[in-house]
Amino acid sequence: MKVLLYGDWPLALTYLEPLYQYITTNEPEWEVGIAGNTGKPAQLVTNPDVVITCDELSVAPDAPVKVCIFHGMASKGQAFSTARRDAFVNRRQDYAVPSDYYRDLLLSLGVSEDRIVVTGLTKHDQLERRVLYAPTHNTELSAIPVVKDRIYEVSGVKVHLHMYTRTGTKDHHKLFRSFYPMHDEREDISDVLAWADTVVGDMGSIVMEALALGKRGIQVLNPKYRDFYQRKGISESELERLPEIHIPRRYGLVVHSADELMEALNIAPVGGASAKIVDWIKRRSTSSH
Repeated sequence: MKVLLYGDWPLALTYLEPLYQYITTNEPEWEVGIAGNTGKPAQLVTNPDVVITCDELSVAPDAPVKVCIFHGMASKGQAFSTARRDAFVNRRQDYAVPSDYYRDLLLSLGVSEDRIVVTGLTKHDQLERRVLYAPTHNTELSAIPVVKDRIYEVSGVKVHLHMYTRTGTKDHHKLFRSFYPMHDEREDISDVLAWADTVVGDMGSIVMEALALGKRGIQVLNPKYRDFYQRKGISESELERLPEIHIPRRYGLVVHSADELMEALNIAPVGGASAKIVDWIKRRSTSSH
């Protein structure tokens, strides 16, 4: 297989070089080079079988298989928009997109589904998300009745349960901890809080602690939370001023279901983009012959 990675400007190297490293490491029989306006000496590949670009309007040479892997997640009114519908639909090339959301944008423009693969971004290949899930224990405040065991759909997530959820003898505590066979047993998780870049919680303190540290805080809203406060005689106006209501709404993200949470945590897959692109190339190369 002869693969040419083509950059229309030096910024493209941020996305092409991780793919180059992956191919040279994992496909040693392939001939691969980088050329174009990259600011570096070209590694030419003559008569390539595959050309990879970072722009839907790339001036890269033709090849039996062409794949645009894009150069970021913004459109600037160009990529993923009607401004370039003609290029997306009528150019003979495939598209490796950051997530399902971007796939749906291209589908809405008229790109056929068989030309789109969801990969994430190659520049994220050596990175990882670090998600901490730390729900509280109260039946009407906890994220657990909403999320249940679906948090394990998040790769590498760390789960910390409230002391009462871990050790409580009430029926709801036993039920709550039954969803989490893998969880942290410690009470002090300051090191895990420091480790995480995203923290998922509820009406407990952890979301606000994350926001105070400049991290992404996601609050899962239990649909029964108002019942808890009404029993304490707290008015609606006072409720709106309470820290666990005001701060996540203003500075974090509030979700209302496990599906919403998964969408928020999966804006785009992180890691493995180059492997997915190479797998796509193999399949497309087979089908093009």
